[in-house]
Amino acid sequence: MLDPNSIREKTIEFSCKSKAGHLAPSLSTVELITVLFNDFLNYNPNNPLDSERDRFVLSKGHGAYAYYVILNQLGFLPDWELENFNTPHSTIKGCLTENASYMIEASTGSLGHGLPISVGMALSFKMRGLSNKVICMVGDGEMQEGSNFEALMIAHRFKLDNLLIIIDANELQAMSKVADIGFDNFKLAKVLEAVVETPELCSTIDGHNIEDIKSIYNRFYSNTNCNFQVVVARTIKGKGLPEIENSIKHHYRCPAEDGYNYLEKKYE
Repeated sequence: MLDPNSIREKTIEFSCKSKAGHLAPSLSTVELITVLFNDFLNYNPNNPLDSERDRFVLSKGHGAYAYYVILNQLGFLPDWELENFNTPHSTIKGCLTENASYMIEASTGSLGHGLPISVGMALSFKMRGLSNKVICMVGDGEMQEGSNFEALMIAHRFKLDNLLIIIDANELQAMSKVADIGFDNFKLAKVLEAVVETPELCSTIDGHNIEDIKSIYNRFYSNTNCNFQVVVARTIKGKGLPEIENSIKHHYRCPAEDGYNYLEKKYE
C-alpha cells in the first residue's frame, strides 16, 4: 500500500536532489493520487498496457513529481529514471511525456490538453460499450483554459458517466492567486454544478482528507451516474513543507535554491 506521508517525503527528496522546480504544485496532489491508486483505479500491476485498465490523466502535468514517485513505488517507473531526472539520461521530463509502459497516459503540462484528451478517451470507451473509467486531474488555474470548457460541453452532450474530473484547487497559479485572474473556486464550483445539472455530481472536499477522498471516489465507482462527475478538491500548494506552503514564488522554485537540505530536513 502506498503511504501518503512517505510519498510526500520522497517527492520532496526527489525535487531537491535533482534541484528541479515545480515541487509545490506536486505536493498538493499527494493524497488524491495515492488513494486513487491504492483503492480504486483498475490497473494491472504486471501489465501497464492492459486494455481493461482505467485511465488516469494528470492534466496539470507540470505538477508530476508525486505521480513519478507513486509510479516508481508501484514498479512501473524504473529507479534509474528518478535517479537521473533533470539530466540528459532520463526520459521523464519536468512535464509529463506520454509513455504507456510507465502508466503515463498523455503528454500534458501545456495546460488545457489533459481534459479534452480524457473526454475523448471516455467517449471512446462509452461508444464501444466498455467499462473502463477515466479520471482526469486538472489545476484550478488551468480551468481558465477555453479548451477545458469546450471539453465539458462534449462531456455533457454525451453524458460521460465514466469520467471523473478532479480539480486540484490549491488557489494559486504560476504567478498569482487564481481569484485574481479568473473565477475563485467557489464560483468555479457553481459553474461546474450548472454544467452537470445534478448537484450531487459536483462536490467540494478537503483534498488532503483521506476519508473525504474515498467517499467521492466510492460514489464515482459504485454508482450509476447520469453524467460525468466533478470534485473540487481544496488543497494546499506545497503541502508538507511549511516554508513553501501557499507561496506564489515556489510554483517554479525548488526549496534547495533557498538553502533547504532535504537530507537533514532543514534550512541551512
